[in-house]
Amino acid sequence: MSRLISRALHGVCGAVLLLSLAPAIAQETQQTTQTGATTPALAGAPVRVIPADAPLARLQLARPSAGEPLQARLDDKTVGVAPGLRIFSTETMLMNASAVAGKKLTVRYKLDLYGQLLTAWVLTDAEVKAWKDAH
Repeated sequence: MSRLISRALHGVCGAVLLLSLAPAIAQETQQTTQTGATTPALAGAPVRVIPADAPLARLQLARPSAGEPLQARLDDKTVGVAPGLRIFSTETMLMNASAVAGKKLTVRYKLDLYGQLLTAWVLTDAEVKAWKDAH
C-alpha cells in the first residue's frame, strides 16, 4: 500500500514540476519589446515591464541627511521621494537609494498620488534610443 502511495506522489510531483516550467518555456520562445517588435528572449533573462506612460528623465537623488527628507531631481524639477521607492537596475534588480545617491541616471519613472517619486527604471542606451525614436 505504501508503495502505491509513493508512486502516486512521484507522479504528482512530476506533474507539478512540468506545470511550473510552462511559463518559463513560453517566455523563452519569444518576447515582445517596447516598440512592438518580437525578438527571441534570452534564457533566464528577466522581462522588464515599464508602463507605457512612464516619462523619461535624468534622475539624481540627493545624498541622505539626518535633518531633511530624501529628495529626487528629475531633469530640472525637484520632487519628494515616496516611502516605498523602488529603483530597478537594467537587470531588473532593486537598487538601494543611498547607493545611487549623487549619481545621474537616465530613467523612466512613475510618481505616486502626492507627486513623489515611487518607481524608477534605469535604462540602457538602447532603451533610451528606442524610447526617443518612439516619441
